[in-house]
Amino acid sequence: MSIRLKKRSQWVWVAMIVVVTGVLASLLLWNNKAKTTGDAEQGEQAHAHQENEKVGAEEGDDHAEEEKLALTSEQMQQQNVKLAKVSVGEVNESQTFPAKLVVNTDRQAHVSPSLAGRVESVYVELGQQVKRGQALANLLVPDLVDQQANLQIAQTNLELAKQDYDRERSLWSQGISAKQDYQRAYNAYRQAQIQVQAARSRLSAFGAGSGSSGRYTLTAPINGVISNKDIVIGENVQLADQLFTIDQLDQLWLEFVLPTMANIGVQPNQQIRFKSLQTGNTFNAQVQSLTTEADAQTGRLQVRAKVLSNAAELRPNLMVNVELQATSKQSVIRVSAAAIQQVEGKDVVFVAKANQQKGFDFEAVPVQIGQRTQDGQWVEIKQGLTSGQSYVAEGSFLLKSELEKGEAEHGH
Repeated sequence: MSIRLKKRSQWVWVAMIVVVTGVLASLLLWNNKAKTTGDAEQGEQAHAHQENEKVGAEEGDDHAEEEKLALTSEQMQQQNVKLAKVSVGEVNESQTFPAKLVVNTDRQAHVSPSLAGRVESVYVELGQQVKRGQALANLLVPDLVDQQANLQIAQTNLELAKQDYDRERSLWSQGISAKQDYQRAYNAYRQAQIQVQAARSRLSAFGAGSGSSGRYTLTAPINGVISNKDIVIGENVQLADQLFTIDQLDQLWLEFVLPTMANIGVQPNQQIRFKSLQTGNTFNAQVQSLTTEADAQTGRLQVRAKVLSNAAELRPNLMVNVELQATSKQSVIRVSAAAIQQVEGKDVVFVAKANQQKGFDFEAVPVQIGQRTQDGQWVEIKQGLTSGQSYVAEGSFLLKSELEKGEAEHGH
């Protein structure tokens, strides 16, 4: 009995050992599997990160390749891209003064009536183009009625005097009438002729005819534009009233004031430039006159110039800027005006550097520009370049186009 119990106890211990061993083996196997899975995931993550870095580097290389502008010497020759050295040279120091376009009063006409009267008709409008001799308005003039009536009376008297003269001349030639009667008739006839001629001259001086029935027509004395109109139907106008102003706008004046302390030399017949504030277009003018003495209070000189353009945008009272060159010059860093390009709203110059492929790499360098020479060929560079640098003097627009094209493709 005791032997059986002893054997049974041994088997229980063996079973417990087997169970514990199995549990421990299971735990050990599960830990190894979890570790292997974690290592695999970390390896995959590390591999993916490396791939991303590789792709990013490749994309960065591609982008750098897109941003890079390079041309061989042959390509530069084909595209007419020419280089030059940033140099030091002279530019005219210019100053800008506000100015105003005004009507050329030498080419202007004021229209006033020669007789007082009442306005019956107005034929033109403000701003209308008119021709010389064109009817502007029609007036009813009471005084003109009297003048025309006097002409009719004078013409009737002339006819009667002529009849009397012809009769007396015939009688005198036949010896029937006395010479003094013939002389009296002749004098009366001549006096009647003078009265008719005087009446017609008065009407002609007023600009009216004998058959206008007291109506007087105002006409344009020159070709031009109606710039002022002060007349309405039904009003009574007087002799001194200025009813119309006609301007010829094909040649305007430019007026501005010049400080006496300004380092600017302006002489009669000198050509100057001015720029429209609205459009930025530049035009030329020729100095006509300047005051011989400075203003006692402001110390300024009044300058008037004749505009040498009849562009449609140039109108009286338009504000512009006059650009005048100083009498002295200064040496500055300068480049060709054709080298300046606008990239993203900034002034740039394409600087060239030789590469290993026997060509050149180009970089758009932002610059701050200053004065320009009077002929517009050179531009002062205040900041961004140094003397001796190679830059694109001709053909820079091609590089600008390629740069913008590359940026557009990269953005897409």
